[in-house]
Amino acid sequence: MFKNILKSATPAFALALALATGLTAGIAEAREMRVSSFEPAQGFYSSKILGVWIDKINAKLSADAQFKLYPGSILGAPPAQAELVKAGVADVALVVPTYTPGLFPATGVVEVPGLVANSASGTDILNTLLEEGALDAEYADYKIIALFTTPSYRFFMADAAVTAPEQLKGKKLRSPSKFGSQLFEMVGASGVGIPAPQVYENLERGVVSGAVWVMDAYRTFRLNEVAPNITTSGFIATPMAILMNKNTYASLSDGDKAVLDAMAGRANAEWIASVVDATDAEIEKSFRDAGEVNFVDLDDAGLKVWSDAFAGAADAWVNEQADPKAAADTLARARAVAGQ
Repeated sequence: MFKNILKSATPAFALALALATGLTAGIAEAREMRVSSFEPAQGFYSSKILGVWIDKINAKLSADAQFKLYPGSILGAPPAQAELVKAGVADVALVVPTYTPGLFPATGVVEVPGLVANSASGTDILNTLLEEGALDAEYADYKIIALFTTPSYRFFMADAAVTAPEQLKGKKLRSPSKFGSQLFEMVGASGVGIPAPQVYENLERGVVSGAVWVMDAYRTFRLNEVAPNITTSGFIATPMAILMNKNTYASLSDGDKAVLDAMAGRANAEWIASVVDATDAEIEKSFRDAGEVNFVDLDDAGLKVWSDAFAGAADAWVNEQADPKAAADTLARARAVAGQ
């Protein structure tokens, strides 16, 4: 596997891999543990989540075990993050499970429209599934630092606001995932995969008419300049994970393992969710107060129209899984946790 990785590796990737595989086995030897983020250093997750976590945990870890952030896809592209951790190129990485279809299938349950209202609810769903063993197979190769979700996605539209799903017919939209594109097809739209830094340009040029995303990305990438219409319709949420290489964890002293354990798992994920939701609300308020963005606020009847349009989404998600029966059980449990 390492040979195949090296064949297609960028110089930075190859260097990191050489560093990872060349480490000595001595547990007591000081080492820098690399934390990979595909976001730039000033991005929300790099600065507000990973950076804060690193500062807090480094203050408690021994001098022989310290984390350092490698932002901006220095170690690898967004879809490669899970493999970077598994291979030991990165010791820890911010991972979007749905960027690698088939690798974390059950985690993608939070993409079912209407299931997740905010990061707190999505995070509760995923951590409950994790604690009950439903995600064991998917994360067998990793030490989980945190498993959480975004809030439900909003529609950011360039030329005109949308109030009903039929208005999306014939439009191209930036899609968050393969399943997101399937959902667009249900209403006659088509999904386009576009890396985050290129969304602004594609909206500005009219390559896509809109994007479904969250408010932190809206501010980070200045989408208000090219997509000033926001519709909150309770679309999908995206699962997020911070994963650690198992061998790196095993190499730590017992004291450092205890520190890491205390800053991992559900409690850590709930802290992240609280930051995500508070930031989402703060950014929305700032744009509303500025009065430069058109927010479409749907009433119950308006929300039902969107819900009805994606009524087949749950069955579509279940049926595309390798084990539809297990997927149906996962979805039923997720709905129960969500109080549905």
